[in-house]
Amino acid sequence: MESVVGSASEADGSRGDHPVATVVPPTSPAEAARLAAQHDNQVSRLLVSEFRGQHAPGKCAWDLVAMVGLSADRRSAVAWILAEAIMRFRCGKSRAFPCWQAAALSGNAVADDDLELVSSFIISVFGRPNAVQSGDTKEKKGKSNHLEGFVAEWLWHLIMKEQQASHRVRQYLSEPSYSVTEQGEDGFVVYAPPGANTSLFFRLWEIKKHNTENSVVTATVQRASDQLNIRGLQYLAKLTSAHRQTDGDLGSLFAELGDLWINADPRAGAGVGVATNTVTPPATCFSPLESTLDQFADAGQLEGLLCVIENFTEFANEVRRMVWSAL
Repeated sequence: MESVVGSASEADGSRGDHPVATVVPPTSPAEAARLAAQHDNQVSRLLVSEFRGQHAPGKCAWDLVAMVGLSADRRSAVAWILAEAIMRFRCGKSRAFPCWQAAALSGNAVADDDLELVSSFIISVFGRPNAVQSGDTKEKKGKSNHLEGFVAEWLWHLIMKEQQASHRVRQYLSEPSYSVTEQGEDGFVVYAPPGANTSLFFRLWEIKKHNTENSVVTATVQRASDQLNIRGLQYLAKLTSAHRQTDGDLGSLFAELGDLWINADPRAGAGVGVATNTVTPPATCFSPLESTLDQFADAGQLEGLLCVIENFTEFANEVRRMVWSAL
């Protein structure tokens, strides 16, 4: 099977020693939304994916999802899906969301009377357009890292939400944090196996972005695995408290999370998600998860998701452009 990602290649169609530069206008939110609608507003319909790893005892079964070689309008369509989902979540039932959405799709800024309200749901993560930034390089890098980490969490969330499998049915998917710097789990999913009278099981996820040439993807997986190993039980304790009012089978599972994790029960498990601009990831990039959390030895207890995003920083900025388009 040919990999969904491969060696770098010329994508602009230029030939010879002196390629002719062409300036392509950015895709408008309305154009991006139309293309997204043609793909059922699902990021997984616009990306390419394949299964990697092994569904075997002690091994990490992982999926590779790639945004490599996509046309600019398809990248913008993915960015729009993310931007719209983010704003729908952040605005809740406030009138800010329909105000933002209508303005973005019309190509006009929100009315002056609505600007303060709509901006309040945007600036803590995305900042303000044309805002004066500090000249401090570290501060700029920090802001960029937070944006990319935020986009990585949302991309994971939407892929999990759209994912379907014959061997399990999703019963619960945690919502992303309002701010990427919030303490706690990055992702938490509860499943039920097919059939009646079956016990629910869970996967606790740590999500990272890898957007540097100074380290390999495997090092990022190691950091995420270490974090799950050290803080996983604390994350589950927080979830148990937050869901103390939940009833039924789901409530029973939340009450047992800590015990299931400590005992490496078959109903417990862990996952690591990484968004990276590394176009050719190593086949063994999730091996640190297998060695760090080796107590989860049953087949399927360890999972991974690697999102390969060509020009990751540029894509995160495209998501921000879609959000800012209404301001």
